[in-house]
Amino acid sequence: MAILQQRETKSEVMVAAVDLFYTKGYHATSIREISAKAGVNVATISYYFAGKQGLLEECLVAFFEPYLTVLENISKPSNQRKSEQISYTMDAALSVIEFQQKHHRFARFAWREVTMDSQIVREMTSCYLRKEQYMWKMLLALDIEQGFSIKISPSFFLIQLTSMLSMPFLQSQTMQELWNVNPGDKMFTRLYSSILKEWFFGVTCESSVVIS
Repeated sequence: MAILQQRETKSEVMVAAVDLFYTKGYHATSIREISAKAGVNVATISYYFAGKQGLLEECLVAFFEPYLTVLENISKPSNQRKSEQISYTMDAALSVIEFQQKHHRFARFAWREVTMDSQIVREMTSCYLRKEQYMWKMLLALDIEQGFSIKISPSFFLIQLTSMLSMPFLQSQTMQELWNVNPGDKMFTRLYSSILKEWFFGVTCESSVVIS
């Protein structure tokens, strides 16, 4: 029971930190503000995270570790994919959108921090981002191996794809205004998945493979 309570407390602190880091920025957010929002004392944050930088790192890890696991699982030969008729790349993209929708707070926070290009975040995420790039290249190579061909260069294809996956969480207000839906809503996954599939058909050559 005590272990579960500790996990809940740690999780509540991280959610509070993610919200404040996103709205106010990392440097403008104080430990006292985080502790007040999470309903814990400052000593609790120091105990779990050893300070604000440790908390920032844990929040980033909490997003990127499972995000990369999503990509790794799709690439495994034994993986039960959504459909044997879908490309590895699109299967991964749809799974990533579903994952990010479920963890939309962490998704918008993580991608925003990456775009800020601060030295602290760069040092924390460089390994994750290199691995992400490698995984997408590997998934695309698997698609090409099984007969998919694309109308644009592989590099530009991956730039477009990864930008489309992070954009809704970086510009959630725009999504709300255009579609009247927030990336945190379950309906968002269905709507945006259809956009991704339409884009995929537009940049791939005709194939007998069908995305269902």
